[in-house]
Amino acid sequence: MGNMNAPKRSFAGKGFYIALALCLLVTGVIGYAALFRPEKPAKDVTSHTTVTDHPAPQPAPAPVEKAEVPPAPEPPDAKETMQVEDLLPQVVSPLDGTTVTVFSMTELLYDETMADWRTHNGMDIQAAEGDAVKTAADGTVSKVVNDELMGTTVYIEHSDGYTTQYSSLLANPPVAEGQAVSAGDIIGYVGDTAPAESNMGPHLHFSVTKDGKVVDPNEYVN
Repeated sequence: MGNMNAPKRSFAGKGFYIALALCLLVTGVIGYAALFRPEKPAKDVTSHTTVTDHPAPQPAPAPVEKAEVPPAPEPPDAKETMQVEDLLPQVVSPLDGTTVTVFSMTELLYDETMADWRTHNGMDIQAAEGDAVKTAADGTVSKVVNDELMGTTVYIEHSDGYTTQYSSLLANPPVAEGQAVSAGDIIGYVGDTAPAESNMGPHLHFSVTKDGKVVDPNEYVN
């Protein structure tokens, strides 16, 4: 019996050393793995933005009030947009004839009768003696005179400060001072009574003033 227990003790002693060797081997492998394990790179806290599941609430935008658009204005009456100077009375040409001397207040014109250079405050319309001369617009006869330079002359006052002058008429025109006339009424007849324009023969000297200032008759009748 004593000899049979000897092998058991020998095997048990060897088993202890085998187990110890295995433990040392495992410990060495774990230590090696820990020593040569690659380190994980540190997280770049500056390259990432932390996103929370619940962002901070933003204030609601203030309501935008719609600006009230005023209605488009109605187009002004055409008459209201006109200048006072454009509101001429309805006019007609005082005589059908040939214009022989034009209006000129800036350039001197040669006057054959007076044999000199001078301005001309109206227009001279040549026609046959006795041809009817018509008033250019509605108005009132203000004067009927025998002018020493312009001969028999009729003055008519119109609206808006206009006055028309008809000179070199035959004597005794068929109108009187204070008489109301309408555009186209006959106020005289072509004559040759103007001493200052006697070389021109029968004609009408027609001129226009606005508030006492001479204006071009062509702008009035056209």
